Amino acid sequence: MLTALRASVASQARPGARNEDFALAADDVAVLLDGAGLPAALDTGCVHGVPWFVRTLGTALHRRAVDRRTGLRECLAAAIRQTARTHAATCDLGSPFTPSATVTVARAAADRLEWVVLADSTLALRLATGVRTVADHRVSEVTTAQHRAMAGELASLSPGERAIASARAQRPTMNTATGYWAAAADPEAAREALVGAVPLGEVRAAALLSDGAARAADDFGVLSWTGLLTGLERHGPRHLIARTRELELTDPECRRWPRAKCHDDATAVLLVPRSTAG
Repeated sequence: MLTALRASVASQARPGARNEDFALAADDVAVLLDGAGLPAALDTGCVHGVPWFVRTLGTALHRRAVDRRTGLRECLAAAIRQTARTHAATCDLGSPFTPSATVTVARAAADRLEWVVLADSTLALRLATGVRTVADHRVSEVTTAQHRAMAGELASLSPGERAIASARAQRPTMNTATGYWAAAADPEAAREALVGAVPLGEVRAAALLSDGAARAADDFGVLSWTGLLTGLERHGPRHLIARTRELELTDPECRRWPRAKCHDDATAVLLVPRSTAG
């Protein structure tokens, strides 16, 4: 099959943990999911775990997205529904802690690059007119507001207890009108996904990034989005992840750049039109 895009992918778990990201790029469709990790003390109601969930959902989503006759929101809703059916008999999908994930998909279809983005993974585009990023940061807005409201309570807790208290406050707001939206067990979440498209001829590069791979630009501000994309194009996704790890290690106690954990799973997918690929 003659493809329009050349893809390169790299993914790395945070040290000492299983990778809860998933990426797949083939047939001019790239899919990236960033699973939402939870403190081990919380019961998710799922016997499979987050790595199984992102792999199952991501594979189902890619298989549907290859069919260009179906819109990407519809592909996402169908994949969520299919995945929920797969483990409904063994797992409590009504638990607020049921496995969930961000979703980013980019697809070349005819003369366009289409995308769907659900939650706070990032699609970064280098276009003929400049750099554009797409992400839905409602989850961080919700958690920031909650942390401010709970500041007194959280201050007296150990780090592990703070993580549990924060998760218990955040998760009931998932997939609600006043909260944030992610891919879990409810296909209605796909309605809230951001969708868009640009002419394929305007695309110089596209990157799908889990938040752990976007940190250098999104959280740390060490790189501009233009600089991040330039580095990706010159050196590839593995180099971006290695650079991110170096930055994280300069702030192991998360003081310069406040964050829930020093390291995060990091996944990057770079798409380059074959007409401009070297």
